[in-house]
Amino acid sequence: MTRWKMYAEIHQLKDMGLKKAQVARRLDIDVKTVIKYWEMDADEFARIREQSKHRSRKLDHYHDVILGWLNKFPELSAAQVTDWLKEHYPGVRFRGRTVRRYVAQLREKHHITKERAQRQYQAVADPPMGKQMQLDFGQTTVRKPTGEPVKIYGMGAVLSHSRYRYAQWSDRPLTTSTFIQMLFCCFEYMDGIPEELVFDQDRLLAVCENYGDIIFTHEFERFKQAMGFKVWLCRAGDPESKGRIEALVKYMKGNFAANRPFT
Repeated sequence: MTRWKMYAEIHQLKDMGLKKAQVARRLDIDVKTVIKYWEMDADEFARIREQSKHRSRKLDHYHDVILGWLNKFPELSAAQVTDWLKEHYPGVRFRGRTVRRYVAQLREKHHITKERAQRQYQAVADPPMGKQMQLDFGQTTVRKPTGEPVKIYGMGAVLSHSRYRYAQWSDRPLTTSTFIQMLFCCFEYMDGIPEELVFDQDRLLAVCENYGDIIFTHEFERFKQAMGFKVWLCRAGDPESKGRIEALVKYMKGNFAANRPFT
């Protein structure tokens, strides 16, 4: 989508009464881009575009250098080109966005495509029935009928063989006790306890959330031993191996909780 077309479509949808977030979703662009152009008139937009073209022309002085890098390293990103320019020409100011546009133009003009390593995929057999359950956590914000926002915290679980799913929400941050209660309810709902529970170690140990502390507490260890299941912390490099549980958490936040009033 050209900048002019995007600008025009943003204002067309704005005139139709859509909100900024709705416009961003409709055009599949970042809401920050919508905000940038929301109050901008056509003359101001044209002036900014002209300034942008002038900045791009300044890069013509480094045309041969950049083209040489791209020919030698086709997988080079625009961010790397920006860094290399700053390293080789420390007295010159280079804007990342301008370099990104210039690199894209060079790639298109000279037919330089990024070379990506082809990943080899192999189907992974499902574990036997009762063997494994994957779990993950998620949080989102919903609203009360009065419009007041409320943050809710959820746990999702899916049996790896049957894809049988379970989800539960709490209006308070999860503690070890609430998580154990959720797990117990899940086992009752599933009418059984799997041999092993699989957690994404990267997610558990994320700085922004406290779920790792839940799993490694004495209280949870006692519950694990009493129930007789094992815990497996995976650091899967491929999203395919986590697709089952990630799809459930995505559904919990994007389908079940979205636009549902909290009562």
